[in-house]
Amino acid sequence: MFLTVKLLLGRRCSLKVSGQESVAMLKKLVSERLQVPEEQQHLLFRGQLLADDKRLSDYCIGPNASINVIMRPLEKTAPEEALQFQPLWQHLGQVLARHFGPQDAKAVLQLLRQEHKEHLQKISLEALEQLAQYLLTRELPAEPTGEREPEAEASEPPRQEEEEEEGEEEEEEEEEEEEEEEEEEKADQ
Repeated sequence: MFLTVKLLLGRRCSLKVSGQESVAMLKKLVSERLQVPEEQQHLLFRGQLLADDKRLSDYCIGPNASINVIMRPLEKTAPEEALQFQPLWQHLGQVLARHFGPQDAKAVLQLLRQEHKEHLQKISLEALEQLAQYLLTRELPAEPTGEREPEAEASEPPRQEEEEEEGEEEEEEEEEEEEEEEEEEKADQ
């Protein structure tokens, strides 16, 4: 049977394998065709991570199936760097503690973690591919300014109320200008 194997950013290949092939052997074939080291590969089928010691048939992978390859980075964090890194949730807890009492901060943090977990479980591989494509292809500013990027501001649709207020202000300005012109004409006569 033929399988399509697809990397996160679109590179893909077609591989001929049998249903009795092991996932480890599939990783070896992917490594040869797409030049992705086996130890960096996570193979996914329908969102499920494939274990090296299982066979393709264990996951009901049939002909013309599509397998996604997620590359995990090689671990190279130095012990000093690990000590300097502060997890997001710990940092967020400190920020919340400045604005809420201890119990409220803990409760808000717990709700945020739960909501975050639920949202992550709903993300599709296609959405992750699109996000990765965007993050890897956009131009990064030379120096971070701490301001929002113009792209993000431009992508927000203006609110209808703001548009109406702006339109009313423009009309008032035009009317005032016309009145001033009329007064100047009368003064000239």
